[in-house]
Amino acid sequence: MDLDGTVFDNGYLSIEEIRNIRKLSQTGVRIIISTGRTLHYVLGITRSLGIKDVIICEEGAILYDCQTHTKQVFGDLSDINILKQNLSEWLPICRIPKEAHHDKQIILALDRNPRGNLDDFVEEVRSILIEKNLNLNITRSDEMINIMPPGINKGSTLRKFLNDEKINPDSVVAIGDSLNDLSVFELVGFSVAVRNATDKLKQHADFICTKDNGLGVCEVIDMIFANNMKYV
Repeated sequence: MDLDGTVFDNGYLSIEEIRNIRKLSQTGVRIIISTGRTLHYVLGITRSLGIKDVIICEEGAILYDCQTHTKQVFGDLSDINILKQNLSEWLPICRIPKEAHHDKQIILALDRNPRGNLDDFVEEVRSILIEKNLNLNITRSDEMINIMPPGINKGSTLRKFLNDEKINPDSVVAIGDSLNDLSVFELVGFSVAVRNATDKLKQHADFICTKDNGLGVCEVIDMIFANNMKYV
């Protein structure tokens, strides 16, 4: 499950959703959070939801096991460290958001001051990356962007986890709302877009919810219970 725009909107968790997710988790179904948010932020959410499995965060750069408290970091960090060290000189129009959930360990969340067209912002940053010969990728997040090592995304980290655990991707259901969930959709057996998802993501979904955000998640959980003889 993705978090922002999927599990909740504007940080809101409904009692119904918490109850449904906990009920599903108690059956033995493994529930994995996959998000661009920071690890310390997501740990608070998983506690609220009663989830004690692995977490994919910072767009796939970090995989954390809530049971063993072990953390794996993916990607070549050399170029992103160079960018962090020279950010104020190379990109003075950028600022790192002050909110705690944007204070990321690996990837770099950037906002523009003042804000403008997001496409223009992406091109500004991309031109600097090219000029400085930095091999980094850019992903979008609302009005901000994330800078991250190449070859890393939610799907690549989920694939590694599934391989390590010998879990068939065809047995996995993924729920999301935006294009950074596409790499997961392309991997799993059944992909679900909540009703408020972007049109581009909906084009790649096996199912589109009739409800937004957390209510859409509840809708999918109800489907899982109704369509598995194990739970009927």
